[in-house]
Amino acid sequence: MHITQYPIQVYKDFEKAVGGSEPHFQKLLDDGYPEWAAFAHGLQGDKEAVMWLLKGPYPELGVLANGMVDEPGAIAWLQNNPDPFYYIFCQATKKEPNALQWLEEHKLYHILIIAEAIRKAVKLRTKRETFWYKIDW
Repeated sequence: MHITQYPIQVYKDFEKAVGGSEPHFQKLLDDGYPEWAAFAHGLQGDKEAVMWLLKGPYPELGVLANGMVDEPGAIAWLQNNPDPFYYIFCQATKKEPNALQWLEEHKLYHILIIAEAIRKAVKLRTKRETFWYKIDW
């Protein structure tokens, strides 16, 4: 199934799970969407979740998780993928205007909502993983 074609409840649960809600993470698992649960945890920094996605039937979600944290190889893969959606989705999480406009024009409002949730989750992850004492003040 293409990432844009899941039931709307999956996106709602993912939005909460990527924000840190364990009950929504568990609901994704219980409802049969382990790929979305792993994607949520991967975006929060769980490398095992990303590897599970990459090695299983959901490699595009693993690459997306890596691309959304600016891993160069993932960005290159997303740019060269025949389906432009993946790169556009990645760029939408960075508030890239053309990507946001493309999603809007294609009426992918649910993707716009989770792109913002992902942006916030990645921002928190970056903050958590950045050592304040290494910043050149």
